[in-house]
Amino acid sequence: MTGFVFARARAHRLLLGAALLTVVLTTAVLATLTAYAGAIGDAALRHALADPGTAADAALIVKADVPPGQRAAADRAVRAEARRTFDGLPMTVRTLRRSGPYALPAALRPPAERSGDPDLTYFAALDRSRLRLSEGRFPRAAKGAVEVALPGTAARALRLRVGDRLTLTDRLGGPALRVRISGLYRPASVTAPYWRLDDLLGRGVKESGFTTYGPLVADPSVLAAGRVSAGPTAWLASADFGRTTTGRIGRLRAAARAGGTELRARPELHGATMAQTGLPEVLDRLERSLRAARSTLLIAALQLVLLAGYALLLVARLLGAERAAETRLLRARGASRARLAALAAAEAGLLVLPAALAAPFLAAPLTRILAAHGPLSRLDLRLTLPLAGGLPVRLAAVAVAAACALAIVCAGAGGRVRRPREHRSGRRAALRSGADLGLLTVAAVAYAELARQGSGGAVADRSGALGVDPLLVAAPALALLAGTVLTLRLLPPVARLAEHWAARGRGLPLALAGWQFSRRTARGAGPVLLLVLAVALGMLALGQSASWHRSQADQADFRAGAPVRVAAAGSGGLGSTDGYARLPHVRAAAPAVRADQPLSGDRTATVLALDTRRAADAVLMRPDLADVPVRPLFAGLAATNPPAGTRVPAGTARLRLTAALASSAGPGLVTDVTATLTDGYGVSYRMPFGQLPADGRTHPLALDVRAAHGALTLTGLRLEMTQPSSPARHRLVIGRLTATDAAGRERPLDLPARWSTAAEAGGDAV
Repeated sequence: MTGFVFARARAHRLLLGAALLTVVLTTAVLATLTAYAGAIGDAALRHALADPGTAADAALIVKADVPPGQRAAADRAVRAEARRTFDGLPMTVRTLRRSGPYALPAALRPPAERSGDPDLTYFAALDRSRLRLSEGRFPRAAKGAVEVALPGTAARALRLRVGDRLTLTDRLGGPALRVRISGLYRPASVTAPYWRLDDLLGRGVKESGFTTYGPLVADPSVLAAGRVSAGPTAWLASADFGRTTTGRIGRLRAAARAGGTELRARPELHGATMAQTGLPEVLDRLERSLRAARSTLLIAALQLVLLAGYALLLVARLLGAERAAETRLLRARGASRARLAALAAAEAGLLVLPAALAAPFLAAPLTRILAAHGPLSRLDLRLTLPLAGGLPVRLAAVAVAAACALAIVCAGAGGRVRRPREHRSGRRAALRSGADLGLLTVAAVAYAELARQGSGGAVADRSGALGVDPLLVAAPALALLAGTVLTLRLLPPVARLAEHWAARGRGLPLALAGWQFSRRTARGAGPVLLLVLAVALGMLALGQSASWHRSQADQADFRAGAPVRVAAAGSGGLGSTDGYARLPHVRAAAPAVRADQPLSGDRTATVLALDTRRAADAVLMRPDLADVPVRPLFAGLAATNPPAGTRVPAGTARLRLTAALASSAGPGLVTDVTATLTDGYGVSYRMPFGQLPADGRTHPLALDVRAAHGALTLTGLRLEMTQPSSPARHRLVIGRLTATDAAGRERPLDLPARWSTAAEAGGDAV
């Protein structure tokens, strides 16, 4: 039998070679898609968990008030529970120890604001690898005054410099502490997960019911030796997800949800213990994205199966037509259906065995080639691919090879030899029954249902488990199959039109070809349908590629909001926006401020303030996200008139103002004068102009504005003084306002003809 099988194969080697090529390509491509889905899914999961924007949510943060003598036991408990929370993954634990609250000297505040609750600060032993020194040096252990480093934003707000000395008051009743500022620092990255341990989030200043500055970085020995009051301890546990796979998502999510509860119950952690991690929510979001990506691959795989299956059936049909006489001869000599099926199975084994063996070995290099091209190549994903493919790849190769073998056996082992006229009558019966129109109707209904839902490729069952949306996977394949089958109905009239068109010409070959094709459309239907399938599959691939690129661009635009978004620590000083606008290759810049506003019912609203006049050209917002386009939308929010005040020309280095203040309260009264300056972007800054005694004499006031690169507007003056014990009258006389440039040239400025005044009292200040 073996020799007979090889003899039959040699007799029809061209058709069998085409069948072998089809089987190998089909098996290799589907095995590669299986390897690609697994490897890219694992690599994408690891890449997303390591992303700085996700790492902060995926970390475990623990805060507790622990006595100094029990910190070692608490640290061991946190590490043990963190290991369980991350399901035994390697991890890194960072600790932030801080002191209790300390009050800053009242002299750092304006005289009018020195009553009421003081400004606060606290000491902390920060990880210095997370800091960047701006000025001076980091503190050292020293006798006497404690050396500290202050955030640059806090130093600017408090007008402190390196070398200044302060006396801090312990709000918990401990002794006062003398400190000396040895340096100024800033966070290396304010968005790093480490700053979740700091109550100020690394921004240096926080205003709520009172203002807190800090933290004051001190040498670790200061907090360990008890020189400062004891405060809470915070831990940050970050897991190493470098070997995590998608198959571990379920266990990791369950462990993370149970870890926080067990950690709060540990006896080593006293008082109010806060333990939180956003890892379960992060995994849910990533799993949904992975499901959507896999559904896209399943769409492509199903379409490839249709194309390869029809190509294989077409080759098998041609092979059966070539062997029709041979098959009739074998049946006449007594060959049974089982015998013919055995011969077909032996030939199928010769075709599918090389494909099943080669496909797992081809999957790994083909997957690397796919990952090295296109958008994914820019992510530098580290793929883990076994040489012979994993178990899913080998199972996919065997399953595809078995399906191909079954198709070949069914096509080549028919029990009764059907004549061509019977084939044509069978197809005509199918057309007359409306099978193609029924399939087209099913495809249209599937498309309509798909347009109504927004599952994104993932659906949840009754238990809440996510799965691939079968409608999303099947709808494109149904549309492709319906369009292809509909071609059978349209092919005969198209062939007759082609015959009439060819008959009008003078060329004999074209007329004969048209006549032959119109008489025997069924013979050419197979290649035509294969061509239609291939072209339609290519068009769907182009459409899916364009849709994917558009989706990624829309998501990036929505997250960033602008081509480049810079998140700066602190509130930003005068001239910071101009500094960004003057950078190379920057066409324009617009400031934006985001803040959370508490509402009733434990709700929180996000308030976004930005320069709507300039942001209209920079904000990346899709047109369907608003009822009107971006430019008309922002035009209605823009200020219609420029701010009232005195225009300060660009290039001004110093503002000088002469003023006199007389008060019936007596000459001992001193006021702090603050100027409100508005830059060209509409952002207002309060700058200290100096102190003005209430003695009735004219005094000069000066303000350094060299940081501003553009024009400014002086929109207001604010005078703060201690409220007299008895009613008093004050008279302010503003004399001359001048602007001096860097070269020393002085230019007088016109003061507004009209001023609006308002008085505000708070405590002992007015």
